Amino acid sequence: MGRPGPWKVVSVGLVASLVLALLVGSSMLPAAGRPTKPGANRFAPSGVVGVDPDAAATAATARAQAARADAGGGGSVPGPSVSGTSGCNDVDGTNVRVNQECTNQSAAAFLGRGQGQNETSVAVNPKDARRLLVGQNDYRRGDGACGADWSLDGGRRWGSELAPLSFTAPGFTQARHYWDASGDPSVAFDSGGEAYLFCLAFNRAPPASDVQSAASALVLFRSANGGASWNFPASIVKQDDGTGAIGLLDKPYMAIDTSKASRFRDRIYVAWAEYNTDFSADPIGFAWSDDHGATWNLVPGISGTSAALCPVNFSGAPAGTCDANQFPQPFTAPNGDLYVVFQNFNNAVSGDDNRSQILLVKSTDGGASFGPPVKVSDFNDLPDCLTYTGHDAGRSCVPTAPLSDRSIFRATNYPSVVATSNRRIVVTLGSYLNRHSNPGRGNCAPAGFNPATGLPLYDGVGEVNGCNNDIVLSVSDDAGASFTGTTTPVWELPSVNDERGGRLADQWWQWAAHNPKTGKVTVAYYDRKYGDAMATGAFDITLRRSNGDHVRVTNQTLPPTQEFPEAGASTGVFVGDYLGVAVGSDGVAHPVWTDTRNPIFSPSTGGDVRELVPAGQGTDIYTRALPG
Repeated sequence: MGRPGPWKVVSVGLVASLVLALLVGSSMLPAAGRPTKPGANRFAPSGVVGVDPDAAATAATARAQAARADAGGGGSVPGPSVSGTSGCNDVDGTNVRVNQECTNQSAAAFLGRGQGQNETSVAVNPKDARRLLVGQNDYRRGDGACGADWSLDGGRRWGSELAPLSFTAPGFTQARHYWDASGDPSVAFDSGGEAYLFCLAFNRAPPASDVQSAASALVLFRSANGGASWNFPASIVKQDDGTGAIGLLDKPYMAIDTSKASRFRDRIYVAWAEYNTDFSADPIGFAWSDDHGATWNLVPGISGTSAALCPVNFSGAPAGTCDANQFPQPFTAPNGDLYVVFQNFNNAVSGDDNRSQILLVKSTDGGASFGPPVKVSDFNDLPDCLTYTGHDAGRSCVPTAPLSDRSIFRATNYPSVVATSNRRIVVTLGSYLNRHSNPGRGNCAPAGFNPATGLPLYDGVGEVNGCNNDIVLSVSDDAGASFTGTTTPVWELPSVNDERGGRLADQWWQWAAHNPKTGKVTVAYYDRKYGDAMATGAFDITLRRSNGDHVRVTNQTLPPTQEFPEAGASTGVFVGDYLGVAVGSDGVAHPVWTDTRNPIFSPSTGGDVRELVPAGQGTDIYTRALPG
């Protein structure tokens, strides 16, 4: 069947509290077989889970969850320490806790708020490979914020801070505008070692907030000391009050050209998804700066047009407009050529086909203009969570096998890219159909879309050795003019990940980095090939080194989290949307991920509020340094 019609988008906090609830579905199909609008903003604002924790959650539920976690061998809360750079550090073998705050004890209705960290980005100083910078969504002050962490010794010890983003100046009608929350940070260094943090700020709207505001902004911070302190107020790339044509600025990401051979050296590039007010379109927005973020040049709508690639339209824009997008990533080649890669949903499908596509646009003039989109690959997104778990309506997720409610956090398949030379571009992307999981093997077949949610369905989900997600590879050797995945089916492309002992497992949320010592690509990703993680919903992190070896990064398998709970489920619905990895000039890789080894606690509701009761597993940011 074709993709069903739009779920009506309703704000839940940011333009919805930056998270959109889908309420009604219909089956209005355009001639090409797609619905009139893709299944709503599935990966809304970042850093911010779509639905506030269920107010009916109780301490009794928290205690029961904690008992299950304890039975499975949960960790221990890091205690206060003066040996780290601040707060509560934790070094667990080779794995090091990055965020340094001492975790708060949130009420059961607000698990994750005041506690969690997720969605990571990492950079290595090109002048000193011992100096690292990490960004993450950080809830230590109650709601989402842009967290920044720095290390001066290669990741053994860390300092931890939040970006100073209570307000930006000027405001829309007054001298300042105050923001409720922020998230989706990305980090980078310029060639001189200056550090940068790019961040999304937003206001929450009813029902999450009692103030009506749908404003959002993209801002940049600069640090002269590697991330220990930041300039204030932030440089405003773009901001919008939410009352006009823009519904939300979302999923921003940054790149800085540090190549000695580039004529645009130290130019800062930022890209984002720019939703209209009814969320029927989100062309890729773009900006660049030549003065370290002091001023910005805006370049609207770089995702372009292509009658062949984007025949299906949801917004009423001219035919061929590629304006249903997400997850843009800018990156540069050594000669200064600039590329932006992104998800796109304007392709035509029919019958049970439910594929989408990865597109790329190129600029040879430093971002002033872009060529038409090029197809990198098809991909099949993760399955509809509601159909296979009964939870997290309106989101895709990574279901367990056999099916359960132990893996219901939202997830999608996105691209991450490296230019290893002026000609060679290596794109990694996730796909539910792949060389291990496809109709030809008889273990996984597309089955259209859920008409209520607009999200993909498959025959074989939840079956042992049935459908499973892979990280696949599409490569260009002609400077982005074409890719191996342009015409090759995605299930015939090579997989980055490996499998163990004949058992198929899910791999998702990858990031790719260039290894300057080898000239090749290092990739980190979430992985369920270890132990019984496919059944339990646990996970590990794996690194594929640039020589092709696969290394288990985590020193223990990580259990599901109870943060951001949903009523009736044993696990949470939000652990971020991606991870990060960077490789320094010394060839050392630094994967950085959302980690669930530490338990969380809530104040007792049965008597003495000073009594803390176990509430399950929380989220922190961990890293490990190892050869890339």
